[in-house]
Amino acid sequence: MLMLPPDQVAAATSLASLDSSLGGAKLRLGLKRLGLSLPTASSPATFGELEAALFGKPTNASPAPSTGGIDTTMVRVQAVVAGVQVGIDVQDVRSLPVAGDYWEHEFYAGMFFKSEIAYAVVQSEPRTHLAGFWCAKEALRKCDPSFIKVDFKSTVVAHEHGGKPYLLWQTPSGSVRLPHALSLSHTGELATAVVIAVAFPPGREPSREGTPAPLAATPAESPGPAGPSRRPRILFASVALLVVGAVVALLIRHFWRS
Repeated sequence: MLMLPPDQVAAATSLASLDSSLGGAKLRLGLKRLGLSLPTASSPATFGELEAALFGKPTNASPAPSTGGIDTTMVRVQAVVAGVQVGIDVQDVRSLPVAGDYWEHEFYAGMFFKSEIAYAVVQSEPRTHLAGFWCAKEALRKCDPSFIKVDFKSTVVAHEHGGKPYLLWQTPSGSVRLPHALSLSHTGELATAVVIAVAFPPGREPSREGTPAPLAATPAESPGPAGPSRRPRILFASVALLVVGAVVALLIRHFWRS
């Protein structure tokens, strides 16, 4: 991974080349192959720090909070943040590994659900779509920190019949459609994703069975233009336009430089 011969790797050897979400994922997969596991919150900057994190004694460790025996599988979906939260991620398609078989490649098999791979391999450029899916997984975690410790393979990009993407969460209890809004875009070189979460008005919270209650299920209200029921939608639309504008500006800036 470091592109160095073993005799040149020492405690002070920098791991800066792996200091990204993609590099971190490759490192964890490599360790998993060796039967090792890096603590979730650990981000070693050197090879020595990596050794300490894997084999050293933990310092200042605090016990994990007790859940009191409560099944927390669906708690994250219920705890939609108040107001609006946005996550965005951009990825260079070429940074994803080249694979002869996406089903068998360690990175893709370890990070993507089988339905995502099945969708990508029938496209002319599978890596472009998989890069977009990767961005969606990252953007979800930036938008909703409760998913930071959730396995990447468990958060899945799916598509409606019309092609609109949405997010699923594969849990031991089954597949959960997340209430977060998702938008994907890509060029031949860059992929990007935006995820937005909005607090639901009373009566429109995600169902406790795991499937978000559709907005149409709540009877329509008819307040005036400044009525309270329109404010969340106006705020959501404003934030969405700002985010899309930022993404477009980023892409234009990239191609202008190239």
